[in-house]
Formats: sequence, C-alpha cells, structure tokens
Amino acid sequence: MTALRVCLISIIFTCLYVFSTVLISCIIMHNQANGSFIKTNNKIIGSKFIGQEFTSNKYFHGRPSLNHYKNDISGNSNFPFYSKELTENTLNNLKKYRSNAIDANLITESASGLDPHITYNGAILQIDRIAQSRGIAKEELLKLINKNAKPHIFGIFGEKIVHVLELNISLDNVKM
Repeated sequence: MTALRVCLISIIFTCLYVFSTVLISCIIMHNQANGSFIKTNNKIIGSKFIGQEFTSNKYFHGRPSLNHYKNDISGNSNFPFYSKELTENTLNNLKKYRSNAIDANLITESASGLDPHITYNGAILQIDRIAQSRGIAKEELLKLINKNAKPHIFGIFGEKIVHVLELNISLDNVKM
C-alpha cells in the first residue's frame, strides 16, 4: 500500500510540475513558448529560429541547408573536413556565386541546417545580385542591411549577423 501511495504522489507531482512549467512559460514568455513566429498581415510566414530557403535572385539567400530547412530533420552532413562529399557540396554551393569575393557562411552549412541568420558580410556580398534583379539602388540595400543587422554579442563576441527572413520582409516593403 505504501508503494502505491508513493507512486500516486509521484505521478500527481510530476503532472503538477509539468503543467505549472508550461503554464508559467506561456504566461512569462508567450512568444517563445509558442514558436516565435514571424507574422505579416496576421499570417504566419516563418519562425525567428528556423531559416527558410530562398532561391529567387530578388531575395537574400541564407546558408545552404542539406535538409532544405525541414525542421523535423535537424542536422548537417557531418562529413569530416577531408571528405570528398563535403568538398563537392561546398564547390556546388560556390557555383551559385559568380563573385571572386565570397563569405564562407554562404557556401557552408550550419551545424543544425536550420540557421536563420547570415553574416553581415554575407548579406553585403549579395547586394549586387539583388540590386540588379530588383532595380533598387545599392545604397538603399545597404541601408536595409544596416537597419536589420544585429550587433556583436556584448559588442565584442561573434560576428555581426542578419536574420534572412526579416531582411527579405523589409526588402518586400521597399517602395520602388
């Protein structure tokens, strides 16, 4: 009988703990607990934490994703640096960019394959293609990148980054 009581009390407290944790997270961090969705005109178009694949020349492109940003298959190829497959994937990604200057961020996959950000330099290197495709002045695109750029962590750690979906939404809102 004592073992049954202990088991029931454990189940009750476990359920209370889970319920209270979910309830508190939904109250305190509503947006994060519900997926951190990005909405336009009350329509969900993406998430702040999962990238999207943009292939049109009219948009900024994110990092390559082996799984095409499918959030149920997180991960990269895990090829070692000396792998022939990794070299082929990187060279195929490099063919997309005709410029001599390239950011490694644009031709290599992130660890999760879902990264929604690119480096500031990666965004800058795409200005020519987008300006030509959309007929927008390069200066206007540079202002847009600077407006959407996130600073270094604490001002010193990491690279300056840009959220690709948010940048492309801003790009769609530019009046030509």
